[in-house]
Amino acid sequence: MDLHPASKFTFEQLTNAYNETRVDYLVPMPMNVARLMEYCRVYDVSLEHSCVAVEGDVMLGLGMLGVRQGRGWITRLGVLPAGRRKGTGSALMEGLIGAAQDEGLDMMWLEVIKGNDPAYQLFQKYGFKETRELIVARRAPKTQFNQEVFDKVKRITTLNHEDAIILLAHREERPNWLNETESQQNVRNLSALLVELKNGGRGWVTYHAGLLQLTRLIVEVTVGDPVEVTEAILTVLHQRHRRQDSIAENLCEDQTWLGFQKAGYFDSFRRIEMKRPL
Repeated sequence: MDLHPASKFTFEQLTNAYNETRVDYLVPMPMNVARLMEYCRVYDVSLEHSCVAVEGDVMLGLGMLGVRQGRGWITRLGVLPAGRRKGTGSALMEGLIGAAQDEGLDMMWLEVIKGNDPAYQLFQKYGFKETRELIVARRAPKTQFNQEVFDKVKRITTLNHEDAIILLAHREERPNWLNETESQQNVRNLSALLVELKNGGRGWVTYHAGLLQLTRLIVEVTVGDPVEVTEAILTVLHQRHRRQDSIAENLCEDQTWLGFQKAGYFDSFRRIEMKRPL
């Protein structure tokens, strides 16, 4: 088995290999070439520091490494059926950690889907420790919205992409790699809403509005009850985007999450965030 930089392969080769690693995965995550290219751009994935395990002409597995200001993020790690029970996962981890050390990074992050015990144990073996549990939540589109909650709203201010980035840069909560300001800066055409309630509660939401789906939802409450204000913010958002499905990634299980639930979101699956100093 040999390890090669992912930059030696085409995006089509990487996409095909990645999809083969997920044929029996806990949560289906199919990828196409355009989506993988966008993923690498948004999350600062360095193909030069990412690894592909090969035996002869057969790809056995791959793992990608995002690189930002002294930090690395392991993502899209997977082993193809042909590479299983051969130590491929360990070889990829050693390659990615080695690449991070060669780059002089101080810390490595990753997430693993809750319930994926083999991957969790692999990451523990290489010194990663659990830091928190994160929720991936969804909401189906609804033609009706909660008028009673909407009536609590005093003022709504619509903001553009540049304003959204300013809001995100001043968050109090520590974001996960997917939700970091660096990631959101790489997304095109973010939108934001500032919402003020009649009782003085205030907060905001940033998001990306696609034709069929709202994604990259981030909510922060600046004044007032987190549950009440979050529900009101999301009610305003979905009053404006009634036909879109919605997904909010890597939420913490806190009062804001209760507001998401009151607004119709449900727990789709969970990720475990893990870190390791270098």
